[in-house]
Amino acid sequence: MKFFQAEAIVLRSRPHREADRVLILYSREHGKLRAVSYGSARPTSRKRGPGQPFCRSRFYLVRGIEAHRVDQAELLERFPAVEQAPALFGAASYFTELVDAFTREEVPNPKLYYLLVHSLRLLGKAETSLLCRAFELRLLILTGFGPELSVCTLCRRNLPDSNRVAFSPESSGLLCSTCAEKSRAIQVGPGTVKVLRYFAVGSLAQVLTTKVAPVTERELYAILTETVAVHLGYRPQALSFLERLGG
Repeated sequence: MKFFQAEAIVLRSRPHREADRVLILYSREHGKLRAVSYGSARPTSRKRGPGQPFCRSRFYLVRGIEAHRVDQAELLERFPAVEQAPALFGAASYFTELVDAFTREEVPNPKLYYLLVHSLRLLGKAETSLLCRAFELRLLILTGFGPELSVCTLCRRNLPDSNRVAFSPESSGLLCSTCAEKSRAIQVGPGTVKVLRYFAVGSLAQVLTTKVAPVTERELYAILTETVAVHLGYRPQALSFLERLGG
């Protein structure tokens, strides 16, 4: 038997037989993992708490072919804000759903792992909608989907700083006025471009102090949620839940 450890966030879980659960984990060391936690559905199981969704835990695993086996688990961190309001639960669900959807099993991406951890820690401290936009943007960057924010995505020309430009979800980036006429694009103002560039670099904690105009927030929502949907081929379920809440 090959034993290994993983510090991971539980993305989701589902029942398996009477007292077992299948866990989908996103780990710092190994990327996404699928593991069976035998007996963890029992109320007295020590593996029950660490295997709950949104928990950060250390898992001691036995390597398997289709799925690994959880031998032991140690809870490292819970994110109590998730339980405080439906919108915060919805945002946490959105983060984990996107990480699950944009990753393949056993492909490590430590920066994406820490993005998820820090985003869960900021729930209840930062404005939820803006935190979701920052998460979407950084996840797209870390998984290789752009977006291009410095030049026109199609013709590679420099973009003016003061005028409205267009954003193409299909091309995942900004377009100049000429290229925008030939593409299905969303018009955005300079304030939106500035926030995109600001959130693309630096610390995620910037969302704690960032204030944006309502029109900028609407434009960020339109372009980033659509870009996510284009690359996935569908709109995430958790996003639909947030939309119903008005988040």
